[in-house]
Amino acid sequence: MKISALILAAGLSSRIKGFKPLLEIDGKSLFEHVYGLFADSGIDDIVTVVGHRSADLIPVVKAVSSRYVINYQYQDGMFSSIQKGAEELKGACDAFFLLPVDIPFVRPATIHGLVAEYSKDPLTLVCYPQFNSRRGHPPLIDGRLAEQILTYDGQDGMRGFLKQHKDRSRMVSVDDPFILKDIDTEEDLSAVKQELLKRA
Repeated sequence: MKISALILAAGLSSRIKGFKPLLEIDGKSLFEHVYGLFADSGIDDIVTVVGHRSADLIPVVKAVSSRYVINYQYQDGMFSSIQKGAEELKGACDAFFLLPVDIPFVRPATIHGLVAEYSKDPLTLVCYPQFNSRRGHPPLIDGRLAEQILTYDGQDGMRGFLKQHKDRSRMVSVDDPFILKDIDTEEDLSAVKQELLKRA
């Protein structure tokens, strides 16, 4: 199987000081942490969607050899970036991970577990990681859905789209609290740093 990854890094970062993709933790930007997660998990086709402050982010994306696409309509919201990425991946992979850049510390074991579960059943269209009965990121999405994402009307965003396929979705229990930890605010950033100290 060919597994790809789609990193969403086009948003405005309006609820936190600074530009989220380039905020640093442990000497690396959030983007570099997310890219490293997929690269270290054996995924070599990684597409990053850029938009807001793309001129600042593109050199960092190029430095790690990630492919990228520019969403010039990033102010329309995250689903517009997902559609831009789906256009790039359409017909090019068996399945793809979808991960916003502000959820940077998912464990590689989670990625491997999702791929293993997805590969067991050809009827499965979406695999979600689950920790303590709570669904998190990143979903692993069957590549056949890329075309449908492009034609979806956007109602309720990606959540609304994926709801249509709940009968062919699977929850995968993982030992990974970081699937639930996104960084939207300064408080979130501090909390993640504390959690990383505990993990270390």
